[in-house]
Amino acid sequence: MPQSIRESAFTVIIRVSLPAWLPPEAVVSALHAHEPLIGANPYTVSYERRDFRPEEVAGDTLFHRDGPELSAFVVRDRIPIIPGAGSWASKGIEIPCVFQSFTRGVRCRADSQGVKVRSSYEVRLRGEVWGGALARPGEGNYELVEIASIECGSIIRPFVRRSFSSAHQEILQRVVDEVARNGWFKRLGGPRFTRRWQHREVVSHV
Repeated sequence: MPQSIRESAFTVIIRVSLPAWLPPEAVVSALHAHEPLIGANPYTVSYERRDFRPEEVAGDTLFHRDGPELSAFVVRDRIPIIPGAGSWASKGIEIPCVFQSFTRGVRCRADSQGVKVRSSYEVRLRGEVWGGALARPGEGNYELVEIASIECGSIIRPFVRRSFSSAHQEILQRVVDEVARNGWFKRLGGPRFTRRWQHREVVSHV
C-alpha cells in the first residue's frame, strides 16, 4: 500500500477543568444522556437514534461489560471546507455512532469517510490522566477528559490531529458549561451527590 494512503493510528488526550462548585456526578449524568455530548459539537446539524447492530462492534476492544447495552445514533454534521466562507464552502456528512455509558462517563465510536474515532469521555481527578493540554485551568479537583484513538490515512493525519484537538476541546468545554448553566446539579440532589461521589472515590482507591 502506498505510504500516502497507509492507515495511521494516534492518540489525542483533551482535558477541561470542572468548576470547584460543580459536582462531578452532574457531568457524568449528562454524558450518560448522550445528547448533551452530541449537541455540543458546533458542526452538528441534526441527530437521531437508530437501531444498533451487534456486528458493528464485534471484536472492538473499546466496549466492555462494565456498562449497559449499547445505543446507536446517526449524526449529521456540516463541516466547513474553507473556514469563514459560508455554507457554500461546507460539506454535509453522516456519522454512525455507538455509545456505551460506564461509571465515569461514556465511550463512543464514530466512523466517517476514512476516519475512525474511538473515544472515552471520563470525569477524573485532576492529574489522574497525564498528557494533553488543559483548557482554562481552574481550581476544581476534577476534569472532563477525552482519550481518543484515531485511525486515518497517513496523508491526512496532520490535518485530522489539528482539527480534532481544536474542535473537541471546544466540545468538552461546552458540555461543562451547559451542565453548569442548566441546573443538572440541582436536579441530581445538590450537595448530597457531591458527598456520594466523594465516598465512591474513597472506596474505589482502597
